Amino acid sequence: MAVQSPRIGLLGKTPRQAEFIRHNAATPLALQLYGWMEAGVERSRRARVDLPAEPVCFVFTAPGQKQALVGLMAPSQDSVGRAFPLAVFTEVSSAETASRLALTPEAYQPFLRAAGALAQSAAELEVPQLLERVAALPLPGPGDYSLAKRLLNAVLADHHTVDLLGPVVEGTPEGGRYYALHTFLTACAGERGKEQSPAGVTLDCPLTTRVGPVAWLELSSRLLKWTHQPPAFFWSEGEKPRLLISLGAASPALFLALAQPSRPGAQVWPLRTERPAAIDNARKGLTASARQVIDAPSTTLEQLLQTLSR
Repeated sequence: MAVQSPRIGLLGKTPRQAEFIRHNAATPLALQLYGWMEAGVERSRRARVDLPAEPVCFVFTAPGQKQALVGLMAPSQDSVGRAFPLAVFTEVSSAETASRLALTPEAYQPFLRAAGALAQSAAELEVPQLLERVAALPLPGPGDYSLAKRLLNAVLADHHTVDLLGPVVEGTPEGGRYYALHTFLTACAGERGKEQSPAGVTLDCPLTTRVGPVAWLELSSRLLKWTHQPPAFFWSEGEKPRLLISLGAASPALFLALAQPSRPGAQVWPLRTERPAAIDNARKGLTASARQVIDAPSTTLEQLLQTLSR
C-alpha cells in the first residue's frame, strides 16, 4: 500500500522561476546530490555536451552516509533558459537498500512514474503548486516490496540468458556474451572491498524492456556482497534503455556518461566490444563449466546468476 511522506525533496530549476528550488534538500546527502549535479552540468558545459535529454531514475550514495537517495532527474531549465535538471527524491536507509537492491526499481515504480509526470508538468505549475504535488507523491510500503520480490523471482525464473544479453551483444562479433559477463565479473571482483569509497568503475549495461535493470542489479548484489551501502545506479527507459551501475559513489564524470552514452571514459566500462581479441581473452577468463551454462539456450537467469556468483 502506498504511503505519503513529508521527506520528499525537490532540487533544481523550473521554467517558472530564475532561482534554484531547494525543498527538503538540506541534508548532507541532498547537498552532495546538488554538488554532483552542479559539477556534472559544469563538466557538460565545458565539454560542449547537452545535458541528459530524458528522465533518469537513480539511487544516489556518498561515502560514509547511512542514507541513500532514490529519485528521478528530468531535463529542465529556469525562466531565462539556463539548462539544469530537476530532481525529485526521497531519503532511504543505505543498509536496507543494499539488502534489497534489485527490488528498488519495481518497488519505487509508482513514485518514479508520478515524479516523472510531475517534472514534465513543472513548466505549468507555480512553485507552491509544485511543492503541494511533491508532498502527495506515493512512496512504497511493505506490500510494494513483496510484489517487487515476486516479480524479481519471476523474471529470474522465466527469462533466459539471451533475454538479458540480447541488447548487449546485438551487432557485436560472436562471443560478445563472454566479454559482457567477464567484464561485469572483473569489475565487481575489483571493487568488492571498496563499499564506502568513490566509484572507480561504472558498468554500462544496455537493457531490454522484458528484463529491465533487475537482473544486473541482483548479480551485482550477489557479487559485491555489500551490506552497509548500495552501489549508486542510474537507469533510463527511453528508446535505448540503459543501466549505469557505479561501483561506489558516483563521480561527476558519470553525469557526462548519462548525457552522452557514446562518450569514452576510463571509469565507464561498456559491456559491449567489437574487438575479437578482447572477446577471446574474456572467453579464456571464464571456466569451461561457466561457458557451458552461458551457452545453453535453456539456462534461466537464476541459473546464470547462481553460476556466476559462486
